[in-house]
Amino acid sequence: MKGTAALVGMFACIVCSVGAVAKDAVAQTAAVPANALPGVEKFFMRAQYSKIALSPDGKVLAALVPLNERQNLALVDLEKGTAVALTSFTDQDVSSYRWIGDRVIEMKTADLDEAGGYAQIRRHLLIDVANKVVLRDLMTIARFGSVGIVDVLDRSGEDLIIETRDRNVYGLDAFRYNARTGEKRLLTFESPGDVSRFVADHAGHVRIALSIPKGGRRSILSYRRSNDDKWVTLRDDPFEEESLDPIAFDFDNKTLYVRVPGKDNGGRKDVYAFDAETNQLGARIFESKGVDAGGVVFDWVGKKAIGVSDGSRDGVAWIAPEWKSLQQSVDLALPHMRNQLGWGRYDPSRVIVISESETQPPIFYLLDRKTSKMEQVAAAYPWKEGDLSPRRFVRYTARDGLSIPAYLTMPKRPDGGKPPLIVDIHGGPFVPTAGFGYSPAAQFFASRGYAVLQPDFRGTQGYGDAFVKAGWKQWGLTMQDDITDGVKWLIDSGKVDADRVCLFGGSYGGYATLWGLEKEPQMFRCGVAFVAVSDLEMMFDVTWSDFMKHERGNNSTNYFTRTLGDPDRDREKMRAVSPIYHADRIQAPLLLAYGGLDQRVPLVHGNRMRSALDKYNKPYEWVVYAEEGHGFRKDENKFDFFRRVDVFLAKNLAPRNVAASTSSASGPAVSATSSAPR
Repeated sequence: MKGTAALVGMFACIVCSVGAVAKDAVAQTAAVPANALPGVEKFFMRAQYSKIALSPDGKVLAALVPLNERQNLALVDLEKGTAVALTSFTDQDVSSYRWIGDRVIEMKTADLDEAGGYAQIRRHLLIDVANKVVLRDLMTIARFGSVGIVDVLDRSGEDLIIETRDRNVYGLDAFRYNARTGEKRLLTFESPGDVSRFVADHAGHVRIALSIPKGGRRSILSYRRSNDDKWVTLRDDPFEEESLDPIAFDFDNKTLYVRVPGKDNGGRKDVYAFDAETNQLGARIFESKGVDAGGVVFDWVGKKAIGVSDGSRDGVAWIAPEWKSLQQSVDLALPHMRNQLGWGRYDPSRVIVISESETQPPIFYLLDRKTSKMEQVAAAYPWKEGDLSPRRFVRYTARDGLSIPAYLTMPKRPDGGKPPLIVDIHGGPFVPTAGFGYSPAAQFFASRGYAVLQPDFRGTQGYGDAFVKAGWKQWGLTMQDDITDGVKWLIDSGKVDADRVCLFGGSYGGYATLWGLEKEPQMFRCGVAFVAVSDLEMMFDVTWSDFMKHERGNNSTNYFTRTLGDPDRDREKMRAVSPIYHADRIQAPLLLAYGGLDQRVPLVHGNRMRSALDKYNKPYEWVVYAEEGHGFRKDENKFDFFRRVDVFLAKNLAPRNVAASTSSASGPAVSATSSAPR
């Protein structure tokens, strides 16, 4: 193996070869005077390296890199000391990838500039990286929808079990599939029906099926002994009652690992062994500590389970003593960091260490377990250096007694004064917590002297079923109170300036920003809402949105009916908390931003909110990025948006005497800057 320190140069050469490195950001920040604020580019440029992973045999390192102003895939051969750009797309991005064979990569591409993270998959490729050829485009073999890989049966990555909707648009079937020849053999001729996911054992038998009948009201778990046996129903549970969540079979092909909501811990998910043959839950192998358990980590050489991933600071709770010891050694070498370990499935002698903290974006190290030498090979954001602010996990109590988890970033203030506060509200709203680690937005706001609260209000996933379900049908109600109560907690504790608080958020977070300005008009000095929902009824009635393209009554719309509200029965309740009907309450300046091509929250939400604001002569600023979707992905648009946010906050969160001296005596003005027709 060539010296690992040289890998940085190898990766850099790939990026430099097409002139897309972060050198512009480095030059920009280097030229800024010492007492000036760093530019937005320092915080929001794309990662120079991300998702670094070793091949199963541990001989090749892969990473996503920005080439041709897109996200492409690069490879470094650790044996030969050579580097190459495997892809060089100019019109789409490598949205995800994973190694499935020693020299085979599964890769999905999408135009990430098109729809802000909700882009449609364009190609689903199996690539022979040794010969740099496409083995198969899996998009071409699916009659309905997409293809998923259930299991990889050999080291070549060519013998697979896949699942796809071939006979029925509503349910998956499983197939034995050869990626080299294209031969496909049906394994589920007698299907349980409406299958959403299969689990196979290590001998190639598809033995578990999770079905969600049309309408999404029930979850059915089915089991069979082999591909030749009949299916038996093990569980049939209402949607509201979480069933067993199957993860994977152990190497004995008998023990099934499942996630199960606890009965005495708020429904947080623990991992248990489960005997499908007897339908009996066995021993708990992992007990959650405040967060849901994730997947099971396997040792494919020793053929055993060695750990469980979780949402805590450690990342993995190790079961195997040797891996627990290795984790401790790495943590001693890299203290005060979260150090995640990754390795080639069939050769754990080389380990990738992903090291990050609240103030340090990910740095990637290569550890040689044979020599115990560890060297840095890359950094996600090498231009992000300097004195960043700690981002801490906190909890506060909502008015009804529920404990609310959150992340708090306090800026470094030499004068010791109380900083203004930005409340950064995540979208979703029923999405997993962003969790521990570096947050570009939090660090950007903190660099301007603002404290940042990022609340995981009720409904956020990762803290147990009870916490999620506490948010059902609570848009604008207790979910909003959780945000307000976090602000009051910080004010009462004397940490922030009560007179300078601003709401910031996109999608659901944009909705909560608009509704917060209306529900608590005296509390907030301003709001920034982007791609924001403005009318809950339009979530169902705008038929061209991505989740309303099908008729009502499908799984997607029924899920929204249960978690948001029924547009037929709850119409008045939904209007009571829809911002477009209460714009007269807004007293604070507002910045509104939308994507012209957004299919998740179409532009009509913004246009109708704007009309409501105009009706009452309310102050706002307006921008539409014509070619963006549900979020701003293009660098020029992302940078422009945060420059606008920077100016907007500086103007509206200044101390009152400063703000008064700079405000116009002619009353509120409307900025209608837009890159698309109104």
